[in-house]
Amino acid sequence: MPPTIQGSSSGDAEKRNVRSGERRSDLVVRPKYCNTLPDIPFDAKFLKYPFENNRFMEYKPTSLERNYKYEVLAELDLGVFIDLITPDLYTVDGTEVLDPADEKLLEEDIVPHQDSKRSRHHAQSVSWLRRTEYISTEQTRFQPTNIEKVEAKVGFSIKKNFKDSVLCMDRQGQIDAIEKTFKEVNDPITKHHSKPNVHAVEVLPVFPDFKSWKYPCAQVIFDSDPAPVGRPVPAQIEEMSQAMIRGVQDESGEQFVAYFLPTESTLEKRRQDSTESRQYEEEFEYEYMMAREYNWTVKSKASKGYEENYFLVIRNDGAYFNELETRVRLSKRRQKMGQPQNITRLVVKHRPLDEREFEMHRLREQQLDSVELMG
Repeated sequence: MPPTIQGSSSGDAEKRNVRSGERRSDLVVRPKYCNTLPDIPFDAKFLKYPFENNRFMEYKPTSLERNYKYEVLAELDLGVFIDLITPDLYTVDGTEVLDPADEKLLEEDIVPHQDSKRSRHHAQSVSWLRRTEYISTEQTRFQPTNIEKVEAKVGFSIKKNFKDSVLCMDRQGQIDAIEKTFKEVNDPITKHHSKPNVHAVEVLPVFPDFKSWKYPCAQVIFDSDPAPVGRPVPAQIEEMSQAMIRGVQDESGEQFVAYFLPTESTLEKRRQDSTESRQYEEEFEYEYMMAREYNWTVKSKASKGYEENYFLVIRNDGAYFNELETRVRLSKRRQKMGQPQNITRLVVKHRPLDEREFEMHRLREQQLDSVELMG
């Protein structure tokens, strides 16, 4: 026997649906709110792509693409005649000067802002529309003084505040604006551009580091403080200023980075060299003892995705910047179970630079010359 469904009266159903104290909606259909986006306040700009084109994938053409010969076609009524016999006809002459009318066509077109229909619609304030919680919160927080919406202020009103000289600027106007920046650099700096209570204490010129640019510099980042434990702070600073890192290999063939600290005799010898105003004594053996072992991660200018970094050195006559060519991250290396403590001694003997090293310094100084020309 099939199951039966016991019906109920419509009055009972309405009593169950309508709860006590519940307010019924005035609208029969569930409302859907839509909010049009405001106009973009700035024009599109071309940005330089800092990465390689094949950063994520490398395009490899197939044999079908390589063997396909594209036809060179041109409209007959345009007066363009393609000479396939003498390709030298299309060689660009660098001494030629464009006609001013043609050069005007090659300038970047700056389209002035137009009061579009969407912007006018967005700037209106209508009181009879329902406001969502997001819009009402934003309006009560900022409390605009006029009838323009908060969203309209982001797009339409900002562009109205721009000066015409900034928006409509031809080639000569851009040149004048660039020349103006060189004149403004010579103006004295007396106060902060946005903080009225901040004043300049000292103004230093910034130059490339002519003295040390020929030496490649690296940034070494430790995972924890490498200072020797149990020593006073002045002694720690003195030892770490003379510390060295070297790549070594253990008995099992595993490579790691060793952190060496100078011995007492080496520290005493370095103090003597500093007193006699010399960097080192030739043929003298400076001894260092290994203090820590690290695993390393190296990134250099040849690595993919490496960003250029510079550091500043403050001297009496100004600030000098230099390039960080390599970045090394060191993390503590765990000692294997049952392995005795590694006691390694490093002996350093200084010598003059050879011809190959002088050549490397000369090449780096040439890079500095190109930086000066670009600046």
